[in-house]
Amino acid sequence: MKIVNTKFRYPFLLLSVILIASPLFAQEVSKQDGQVDWDKKETEFFDVMKAMQGNHTDAELHQAMGKWLLDSDNQWERATVHFKKAVELDPTLYRSWYGLALIYIDSEKGNEYFRKAIKANPDYPPPYYWLAYNYCRNSKDKEAIPVFEKYVEVATREGSDIEFGRLATSTEVLKELRSGKDGEELKKIRWKSNK
Repeated sequence: MKIVNTKFRYPFLLLSVILIASPLFAQEVSKQDGQVDWDKKETEFFDVMKAMQGNHTDAELHQAMGKWLLDSDNQWERATVHFKKAVELDPTLYRSWYGLALIYIDSEKGNEYFRKAIKANPDYPPPYYWLAYNYCRNSKDKEAIPVFEKYVEVATREGSDIEFGRLATSTEVLKELRSGKDGEELKKIRWKSNK
């Protein structure tokens, strides 16, 4: 009889199993005013994750916690703390760099985090797309072209259906950038609200 290795390979999978299986999160943890008590919820959730840690590192747990907080009612300030702790412990965790970049998107700090995500895993397509997108948004077309080209190369090699929409957009944006005229896609990217 062969024993199957039950170690979770991805902390996000571990996180999903915990969320589904844990009765702790079947009901909301609330303050007296009816709002979610995120301090309590975050602490209890991290304790559950630590108890089920298995072979995962603390860095991976912080990454999973950051992802969970970002996805849970957009708790980006709390997520930032965990993503930063994750990359402090293990700078190769490209999804933590990517999470930080999304939190700081449309800023130089966000671009820096996208570059760190790319450095940590050059085969992960999304950071290329968003870095090039930010360059276009800020009319840095010369910087955007090679990054969009690299995105298309990596995303095509990846062969993921998830990247299909961004691949189509990137291909069209590259045509527009090379022509020197803003077409529909560049106009969408460059449009900024008056807020």
